[in-house]
Amino acid sequence: MKVVSALVLLTAGSAFAFLPPAGRMIPNTRAVARVPTTLFAAADGDGGVSEKVRSIIQKNSGDDPEVAEYLKNNSDDKAEFSELGFDSLDLAEFSMALQSEFELADMSEEDLAKFKTVQDVVSYISSSKA
Repeated sequence: MKVVSALVLLTAGSAFAFLPPAGRMIPNTRAVARVPTTLFAAADGDGGVSEKVRSIIQKNSGDDPEVAEYLKNNSDDKAEFSELGFDSLDLAEFSMALQSEFELADMSEEDLAKFKTVQDVVSYISSSKA
């Protein structure tokens, strides 16, 4: 019993070594405020959704310069995923990135199959957020 009590005191004492001295608080630097994306509305009328989708496409392509050039030349959101070299795995990763960025519910395979162009994705996100 004495050994157990000594171990408890020893463990508790060592845990207090990591606390700041009394009266000194350490600010919580990990607190992150959620800012609605609508605050950053772009002039294109879709709240910047198109630009964010294009950015996610670029990241998913590994910053491929050919993809960047294609997106630049197809700035009207008619860029087709098949022409960007996206396969089913790329679309699955892309959908996870979209869900994270736009706080969307899980997308079904039917929803993914509908995505042929950037505009399809922008329309889906806009209707999901409405």
